[in-house]
Amino acid sequence: MYRLDAHPDEWIDRSTVLSFRFEGDAYRGFGGDTISSALAAAGVPYLARSFKYHRRRHILSFANHDSNMLFQVDGVPNVRGDVTPLHDGMRVAAINTFGGLTHDKARYLDRLARWLPVGFYYKAFHTKRWFPRWERMFRALTGLGTVSLDAGRQTSAKRYGFCDVLVVGGGLSGLSAALAAAAAGARVTLVDEALRLGGGGIGLHDGAQGSTRGLIDAVRRTPSITVCSATVAAAYYADHWVALADAERLTKMRAKAVVFAAGVIEQPAVFRNNDLPGVMLASAAWRLVLRYRVAPGRQVVMVAANAEAYHVGLDLHSQGVRIVAIVDLRSGEDGVDDAEAAACAALGIPVLRGHAPYEAVAGGAGAVAALEIAPLDGTGHIDPTQRRRIECDAVLMSVGWAAATNLFLQAGGVTRFSEGLQQFVPSELPAGIFACGRMRGVYEVKARVADGARAGSRAASHSGFGVASAAVIAPEARCPSHRFPIIDHPKAKNFVDFDEDLQVKDLENAAQEGFDSSELLKR
Repeated sequence: MYRLDAHPDEWIDRSTVLSFRFEGDAYRGFGGDTISSALAAAGVPYLARSFKYHRRRHILSFANHDSNMLFQVDGVPNVRGDVTPLHDGMRVAAINTFGGLTHDKARYLDRLARWLPVGFYYKAFHTKRWFPRWERMFRALTGLGTVSLDAGRQTSAKRYGFCDVLVVGGGLSGLSAALAAAAAGARVTLVDEALRLGGGGIGLHDGAQGSTRGLIDAVRRTPSITVCSATVAAAYYADHWVALADAERLTKMRAKAVVFAAGVIEQPAVFRNNDLPGVMLASAAWRLVLRYRVAPGRQVVMVAANAEAYHVGLDLHSQGVRIVAIVDLRSGEDGVDDAEAAACAALGIPVLRGHAPYEAVAGGAGAVAALEIAPLDGTGHIDPTQRRRIECDAVLMSVGWAAATNLFLQAGGVTRFSEGLQQFVPSELPAGIFACGRMRGVYEVKARVADGARAGSRAASHSGFGVASAAVIAPEARCPSHRFPIIDHPKAKNFVDFDEDLQVKDLENAAQEGFDSSELLKR
């Protein structure tokens, strides 16, 4: 990875140079950088060790969704590197290592993976005499940051807040919902965990750039809208009591109605070595390039199964990042986004339809050096005898999304799985709860804006302001997520869960032993 030239929309201040240390070595970043973006810009080959096998890891989501980007910072454990701003003099170290990141003594566990199946410690060591001793060892091996007993006591402030409509999510639909509710006369609080509003809608080629800028400007000009950036809606309690946490305090917000516009979380493709440094989600690369001007690599392969992959590819190409190939899991008959594919092909980017990644190949420092791909047959299975190799130093994945419904479910909402969208969508909403945008399965830019306005209007009406909108916004006609982006490999190391090093074979073994309920399987 490397830093690109300046751009008007970047989030960093190049006039402010910050010095910090990572694993004892000195580095520099810019004002506005996060820990992860500064280390990526410095070209650090890997930033963490994985939970179970202590494999080398780097950025995956760059959205605070993966535990591999937790650090020990100035003695404080488990600091989130993707969202924590860099400051001068910061001391950063990797967690879950024995002897440091480079010389981690536990790295040899990766070679013993075949003898460490899921749940092996319960079967091998669960005796009254020996298990307590083994338990202490396993807890030390799979721990996170180190808690200092000498750390000073810290207290944080709390306050109470009241509003008519609380909007959770500052993307296109959330912005539109806030404006519609305010236009009806409601007092609105708009909450987003990102440092700035806009969500994923400032892309250059997805048609959302102009809409997002206009909505942000309109929100800023509306006095009845209070914006809480870098704030997490952490919990939902009875009577629309929502806990809002920021770096300074906890706000106990009481609202008359709540609009959920939390969006979606990008999901990885599953293939051998899909956890190598340099393999990341396409949305992560998009955020790194457009916000922090960090290029994911010099030769990039896109793994695609939706239009978003092509939008990101066009964005990166326009910023000088070379896309050497787009590997699309869908065939021409699967409804491939022909206009986007044609735009990429016109730029000289090869588009390989009906192909899938088979294995990422490691090079120096354990980072990705090539991607082996192979064609898919009509049943969705790969033919490894026809695989080919593409040299690259980054692999970006955009194959599907999961709705961010955690808080919605806590509020009493109910979801159902949509076969057409391949994601869960809200099906039952309690009184005073409304949902909109991609979380509801609406992906097209204009539809997201309209859906936000619909939800905001109905939330305001529920609070006693204006007349509820009667608009009906249909979910997406195309499928934004691949039905099964999981490619088996005889040598495994195809990770489904990066946080706990769970592979496809672990899920298969657990299911064979009777843990076929999802609630049991995930444990």
